Amino acid sequence: MEPTEINNEHTTNSRTSAMEEAPPARRTMWTRKQQIVRILWGTLGKFIWVVFPGMRSWILRRFGATIGSDCGFARRVEITIPWNLHMGNNCRVAEHAILYNLGQITIGDSVRIDTRAHLCAGTHDMRDTTFPLLRPPISLGDGCYIGVDAYIAPDVTLGSNTIVHARASVYKSYDGNVELQGNPAREVQQ
Repeated sequence: MEPTEINNEHTTNSRTSAMEEAPPARRTMWTRKQQIVRILWGTLGKFIWVVFPGMRSWILRRFGATIGSDCGFARRVEITIPWNLHMGNNCRVAEHAILYNLGQITIGDSVRIDTRAHLCAGTHDMRDTTFPLLRPPISLGDGCYIGVDAYIAPDVTLGSNTIVHARASVYKSYDGNVELQGNPAREVQQ
């Protein structure tokens, strides 16, 4: 047998055994009602969001979010699941910010989330071959500031008056009145 024939035979056997093993079964965790509401949010909700900017808090409330008074959202803010958003009064969310709220995101009063910041309240269990969705919450205390292009990981709680510097990545919880910078984020020493 020539070497190319052996190679082809080995490749064919590898493909056949891989095809025989079915991938693990995956199923959605969303109820039928939640799937329908998500479709409505992605179509009707986004249309109202863009065309009627003064109604952004109103439309979020219609889709189940808890939004305080005097909150502002830029046009290009991504909010994945409105009913998982709880926001206090006088908050601002800047352009291209992502609130990936598969789990609850709770935001206190007077919080600022800057351009391209990413709050990620969703992940998968990589130890399980079906990669089930996990939805750990994120909580930001009153007066927090999340800088440009900063990342807040799932299951993080930041106490009041926490400042997250630009491009910092926060993977663990911190008490209030701290400044965080770097990746992974660390307290700024004064």
